[in-house]
Amino acid sequence: MTSLAIADNQNYWTPTQIAALKQLGLAQATPEDLAFFFHQAQRTGLDPFARQIYMINRGGKYGIQTSIDGFRIIAQRSGEYAGQVGPFWCGEDGVWVDVWLKTTPPVAAKVGVYRSNFDEPLYAVAKWDSYSQPNNPIWKKMPDLMLAKCAESLALRKAFPNDMSGIYTDEEMGQAEVVEAKPQVQRVELKAVQTAPPIDQASIDWVALTQAIDGLTTVESVKKMWTARKEILDAVLPGTEITLREVLIQKVAELNGQSS
Repeated sequence: MTSLAIADNQNYWTPTQIAALKQLGLAQATPEDLAFFFHQAQRTGLDPFARQIYMINRGGKYGIQTSIDGFRIIAQRSGEYAGQVGPFWCGEDGVWVDVWLKTTPPVAAKVGVYRSNFDEPLYAVAKWDSYSQPNNPIWKKMPDLMLAKCAESLALRKAFPNDMSGIYTDEEMGQAEVVEAKPQVQRVELKAVQTAPPIDQASIDWVALTQAIDGLTTVESVKKMWTARKEILDAVLPGTEITLREVLIQKVAELNGQSS
């Protein structure tokens, strides 16, 4: 075992691992952020020092990412992964094909994932309008491949929610930021921020709020919920380590991944 390997009986990063994480760009991460990262690395069995899983700062908040290969490793290690069907692509005509030969990007990609206890594959669909990153050169060069990765990520997370919840692939992160795209510019007085009261977790009706989120049927409605509850986005659901922000992002992913 190397000095960077995570031992089975570990409860937190060792000093050597902390030093390595700082070299990987996490020098500003708080102990709480690092504790969450440790939990996710240990839960998934992925190696952060081999860049199988990593924590990245986006807009002042850290999130956990992996590659599509990381998702495949998690699925394989579960012992219940039984393969895939696809990917398939379609254009505006809605006809699914197993090879995308057009010079224009596909409208959607679809992947199905089998578990050993599934009779049928669990399909997930990724739409171009929801996931494309037009300024990314890789998306410009290989639009079909990148969209297929998003569909596969969605399908794997839906098939293995206990193992992959709260983790997103590189290709999905453009989607995860859609909720905050083009925020309204507001002038905020520093004094008001400094004197603002902390979030009162007890005052939040979590049952009603989560039921309302479950009832949302469009990405646009999730965005409206995001804006309406912006002041409590970082509130943590009771008995979990999941924030309201993460619940809404997951809802967007579910809506984008619904089969057509």
